[in-house]
Formats: sequence, structure tokens, C-alpha cells
Amino acid sequence: MDTKFNGKIWTFGDDIDTDTIIPGKRGTIPTIEEMKRYAFELLKPEFGTAVKPGDILVAGKNFGCGSSREQAATVLSHNGVRCIIAKSFARIFFRNAFNNGIILLQCDGIQEVVKGGDIVTVDLENKTVSANGKSFPVGAIPQNLLEIVEHGGLVEDTKAKIKAGYKAPELPVMSDASLRRKGFTLAEKILRKNAGVEEVKPGDIVVTHPDFLMIHDIYTPYLLDTLHEMGTKEIDDPDKVCIVFDHCMPTAVAKNDSAHYDAGLKLAEEYGIKKLHIGEGICHSLMHEKFYAKPGEVQSATDSHTTTYGGAGCFCSGIGTAEMAAALTTGELWFKVPSAIKVVLNGHFPKGVFSKDIILRILGDITASGAQYKSLEFTGPAAREMSLDARFTVANMALEAGAKCGLFEADEKTAAYYGIPLSEIDWIRIDDEAQYEKVLTYDVSTLEPQLSCPQGVDNVYPISEVLGTPMDEVYIGSCTNGSLEDLKAAADILRGKKVANHVRVIVVPATNTVFKEAIEKGYIKDFIEAGCVISHPCCGLCCGMPYGLMYDDERILLTANRNFIGRQGTKKTLGYLSSPAVAAATALTGVVTDPRTL
Repeated sequence: MDTKFNGKIWTFGDDIDTDTIIPGKRGTIPTIEEMKRYAFELLKPEFGTAVKPGDILVAGKNFGCGSSREQAATVLSHNGVRCIIAKSFARIFFRNAFNNGIILLQCDGIQEVVKGGDIVTVDLENKTVSANGKSFPVGAIPQNLLEIVEHGGLVEDTKAKIKAGYKAPELPVMSDASLRRKGFTLAEKILRKNAGVEEVKPGDIVVTHPDFLMIHDIYTPYLLDTLHEMGTKEIDDPDKVCIVFDHCMPTAVAKNDSAHYDAGLKLAEEYGIKKLHIGEGICHSLMHEKFYAKPGEVQSATDSHTTTYGGAGCFCSGIGTAEMAAALTTGELWFKVPSAIKVVLNGHFPKGVFSKDIILRILGDITASGAQYKSLEFTGPAAREMSLDARFTVANMALEAGAKCGLFEADEKTAAYYGIPLSEIDWIRIDDEAQYEKVLTYDVSTLEPQLSCPQGVDNVYPISEVLGTPMDEVYIGSCTNGSLEDLKAAADILRGKKVANHVRVIVVPATNTVFKEAIEKGYIKDFIEAGCVISHPCCGLCCGMPYGLMYDDERILLTANRNFIGRQGTKKTLGYLSSPAVAAATALTGVVTDPRTL
């Protein structure tokens, strides 16, 4: 592999998310060769035809944030992008890019001295990048990632392992006494248990044997192709895998059915995967509803919001399709041990304020990159007061701060939810002796409802500063806020009333189980009589599928987890995020309304 090379520069700013790299509606195109033409379609529409092999991207902070879709890295790789230089990278994109043979270099400074079309020189041996007569230091690349790039990506690396007859070694089983040793963060505790290592610290690379892996329908054709390309004849343990049809179910984009539905069925049949969930609901909600994601385990999935299961003390993080194919094949997955931020939640939630409000407030405070590759670990009276569904909401959106995972301690509520003895999971507790990068403390008693405003999840304001903003549509649902508890909060406000005439209101229960229970409890009747549209459980508009897509300058208030540019419609659509209570109150009036006044 060349350790010194030159390339023409394409420049980008901060927080370039994966929806910007490849829009969600393009992310289901069956072939990468066709898909790659739409790279940066919304931002630089000329990129797909003008980019040349060997070109280099130079960007600001948090490049590749947002969805875990590996297509964002793959379209860049197939367009010939050799290297990306940025102030910082989103953690999943970082892995996906290296797995596709793209070199990522962290550098703060070159961004101010270059413009598009300049030539940059990369020197990996001396750890520098140079342009326009100036040189800047870059971070070192871990050896395991250099080897993947040298092999041409993770697919070729895994091919070599299969050819050599590689078998993952058995990991040591940790004793109960060792499990309960003090001085470790929650992330460190769970990783060391799975990897069977006594000592871990932030920055260490540990090889784990994931307890469970989840795949959803958007990635099935690409995953199947990757497994075939690797030469995988059988996967390590089919019983530890599930496939969920939720993003493209019901089908909403041309070729969704043939490309994704059929590929999912073929994937299950060919590799003996029995846990197949077709149209049963949103993958992340099903993972804890079906008890696939358990406290104290290490899990991964082909989706960024895999962090959801951390609400029950499960270390979980999203990966791309190449890495999923490798993990399915070898039964192994490496992780860099994250540093951790402890979040202490004091006080009691006042009426009309929910867990969504506290995670939005945290995101507004620490920004979209404030927990980059860190573990956000929640404790305190208010954290223990939360239901499991409320904890899942917070853990789900920890990802939006760039977190590797969002973890809650396991307690009596956790044990009751999963029907297991507390004594089996009570080691998942925060230790005073653990080393935290910093501690954030909040008093939820003083919190008012919060809204994330256009165009970014961390653009957060208290509702008092957004009151009266008109809305054209309200969307209640998603893996973030589509639980029975969330539907109740909205139904209690809408019951016996009518939504504003000019507002379209869409309600999407997270799973079929939630849907049926909401019918039994009368919540669905409340929604229908108020004038809402009810959709079958699916990801729908949250992931940009056309179940209520918006047009230029229209405003939408969602209980989902992202309001990125173009995600819910055109690049001029204005998206806001809130709790179900704020969403329901706003649906009644047509403008942002404080639910505490109703």
C-alpha cells in the first residue's frame, strides 16, 4: 500500500450526515454502480459525475454522522475517493469507510488553507497532510485498520480468513467475583465480560463474540451480495441472528419488493436464520419486545439506533453491511473501548415533561459531536424513576450526540421487564470508583418541554421560545416514541377533541403488539375520532419513506429521532422534533403548543 500519495480536494463543512452523502430515497437502489451517481445529490449534485479516482475529501467536524447506512461509504469508495480528511468522524462511518478501503485521517487546520480543486499530499509514515505550502499533523491509524485497507477492504480480509479455515477462539468465561470488580464504567464492564479480559481502558481494542446480531430489510440485498463475495457458505450461529422487515415494509419505493423483500427471504433460507419478522414492527422496538437484546450483553445491528437497547444495560452499537457479513461469518467483532460521560438525572419529571425532553436538552448542550465514540451512562433518581420504554427513548437518541452507546443501570424495573432475577444483572451498576471523562448533572424538576428545530437534532430550544410556530404535519411514532406509553401520552391529550383542519396527523405504533394493545385501551379510537391517520407499524416517514413526505417550506413536527435536511421531504422541508405530548398538543392547534396548558 502506498504510504504517500496526492489527490484533488473536494471541500465540505461540519456535520455532513449520511443522508447528505446518499439520500435515504436513493439508499435502496439495488446496485451500487447506479446508486453512486447520487452521492451528495442535495449538496453537490455535480459530484457523482465529476469525481475522479484518487480524489480526497476535506471536511469539518463530525463527518458521516447520522444513519449507519454503509452505502454512504460504499458510494464514495466506488466513486474512487481514496482518503477523507476531517476534524472528526462519526464512529459508524469511521468503521464503514475503512471497511470499504477508504483511509480516514483526523486533522484540524488544513480546512482553513484549502479550497475545492487544490492538491493535497498525504504522508502516512510521517503522519502529515500538506497543501499550499503548509503541513499539518494527523492522527495515527490503528494497525488492524491499515491491514483492512491494504487488503482492499473488509470483504477481501474476510475472504483470506475463510480460505485459511479461520475459527474464532473460545473466549474465557469470567467468574462472578471478577465480574463484580469495581472501578469500571458500564461499557467497560460489559465489554470485559464478553471478551473475557480482566483489564480494559479507553482506547483498548477488544475482540468480542456478539451475543446477538440484527439485520433489517434495507441492507439485505447488499449483505447477501457481500456474504457471497466473501465466499461464506454458513454463518457462525444462525440462532443468534434475526432479520426484520420494517424500513421497506410495506414497500414504498420502486424495486423495494424484489430487491429487499426477496433478498431478506433468500438470506434467511440460505443461512438458516429462523428469527424472521415480516411486518411485525420496527426493528429496535422488536429487539427488546422479543427479549433478543438482554441486559449485560454485547449486540450489534445494521442500524445506527441500535443504541436503543442500552436502556436495559445492553452494550449495543450499529455497524455496516461488510462488518455484519464478517461478524456473521467469524462470530467476532472488534470494539475500541470508549471513554465515558456520566449523566446524573436528579429530581422528578413534572407533568407534561418526558424522557424525550431530557435527551433533547442534553443534545442541545453537548451538540451532535459532544459524545463522539463515548459511552453516555445515565444514573440518578430521575433515571431510576423512568420506565424501560422511557429509558429506551433516551438510549436511542444518545446516538445523535455521536455516542458509541447509551447505557442505563440494571435495576428492579429491568429485572421485572425481562422476567429475570435481579441478582443476575445487578453488576450492571455505576461505580463511584470508575473513571469518567466528565459528569453532567441535570435537575429534571426544572425542565420544560424541548424542541429540536431545523436543521439539526442539536438545534434545541425550550418550548417557551418556539411557541406559536405553525405546522403543516404532525408525526407520532418511530422506535424513539412509538411505544404504548408514548401513544397514551398523545391519546390523553387528543381524546374527545379534533385536530386542526389544516394539519395532517399520522400515528404509527412501533409494533403490532403495541398496535393491538392501543386498540384494546381505546387509544386508536381516540386518534381516529380526532382526525388522525393510522399507519401499520413500520419505520415510515422517520427514515424518509413516503408515508407523509413534505414539500418545500412545509413544517413537520415529529416524535422521531432525526430532522436532517431532506430526510422528511425536500431539502427545504423544515423538521422539528418533540415528545408525543407536545406533538399531540400541536396537532390540536396547528401551532407549537405547550401540553401543560391543555
